[in-house]
Amino acid sequence: MFSIPLNSFVHRVHDKAQVLDYVSRESCSLKRVRRSRHWLLTGSEEQLRKLQSTLSDEHDLWIKGAIDKALPIPIVCLEDLLVDTPNLTLKQLVSLSGCSMAEARLAMDEFEGLS
Repeated sequence: MFSIPLNSFVHRVHDKAQVLDYVSRESCSLKRVRRSRHWLLTGSEEQLRKLQSTLSDEHDLWIKGAIDKALPIPIVCLEDLLVDTPNLTLKQLVSLSGCSMAEARLAMDEFEGLS
């Protein structure tokens, strides 16, 4: 279970009822922290990823960002990416995998048989 603080939730969200509906549909929980203006979103990784894909309003992008920061970065195999799409550029490989430019260059060289 992951817990994601959403500071000043009521003041920052455009439609509180809609967000609460999305949260309940994905079996997550959104509760107020004591009597403060801060709220806490909790759920499993799978539930939070589904919720993140459900949130589409531009006013809710900050919630998607908070979920992104809290969830672990998925591990992507660079070799598999290069085998699936061999025409990737270095920048595309970095953006898809989240690796560094040096790691992408090394993987690209190994894939092309240069090292």
